[in-house]
Amino acid sequence: MNKRRIKLRFYTISGMFLFLCTCSANRDKPNTATVQHKDTVSVDCFWNMYDFADTVRWTNKSVTTERMLVDYLSRLSGLTENKACESLRKLVLRTKVNEMVSHWFLKQLERHLYEPDSPLRNDNYYISVLEETLVSGHLNGMMRVRPLYQLKMLKKNRAGTKAADFDFILPTGKHQNLWDIPAKYTILLFYDPDCIHCWELMRELSEASIINSCLQHNGLALPQLALITICTEGDMETWKEYQHSLPSPWVNGYDARNILLEKELYSLRSLPSIYLLGENKQVLLKEPSSISEVINYLLNEYDITK
Repeated sequence: MNKRRIKLRFYTISGMFLFLCTCSANRDKPNTATVQHKDTVSVDCFWNMYDFADTVRWTNKSVTTERMLVDYLSRLSGLTENKACESLRKLVLRTKVNEMVSHWFLKQLERHLYEPDSPLRNDNYYISVLEETLVSGHLNGMMRVRPLYQLKMLKKNRAGTKAADFDFILPTGKHQNLWDIPAKYTILLFYDPDCIHCWELMRELSEASIINSCLQHNGLALPQLALITICTEGDMETWKEYQHSLPSPWVNGYDARNILLEKELYSLRSLPSIYLLGENKQVLLKEPSSISEVINYLLNEYDITK
């Protein structure tokens, strides 16, 4: 065998090896669209074998069903928001075959998607559930009151919309409006002075170096950050007693006219309740589950050090 043939065979084998390696690498790195498609198919088929009409064994079945529901809700994060909401609407329609089953699913979906402490909480998902429930005829009479109220409150101050303006009183006695406080970003915190969790969150805020750094105006025409705390519970004297406990760069307000609760300007499911607003007071984050979400948003999404 001459040298030319040896070289040709070497190059042929090398080429085949590279081709196989490339194919293997492609298998290891699936296309994002393909993965999302598989997730969609998986979620769409999730309830296909479930008998929603079977209530005879419901006492034993409900425990297993709740586990299935949690598994299903966890999978929704792999879909686009529109696909996830569409899937939830289909689930609500499936439960319509039996009133008891329908009410059970609605209660569990409220628990997992609406309750503030739920790790699966998602306002947009729950809005889809409520909308489908209300138009599908699952509920009648007084049974519609709670879902209607929840839907109304959830649609207030959604991410991307401008936060509702309101006035509050400062420790000096001066009245101030939310929209009149200039800042590139605004952390708006509603709290109760007698709430232990509120003070724990305030301590986290006061110890966050990125927040303390941004609160320093440094002669900027537009401050990087404003941190506004609004006391919504308790009397004014109690609020005044707590003023020395709050950092001086914060704007500390009191809802003297009880306008937030009476006009229901904000959805305050529990206290503390926190919002992150942009320069024009548009909502960036609505009631995040922890202060770390706010900090990470500021660090990762925007360069607020400029």
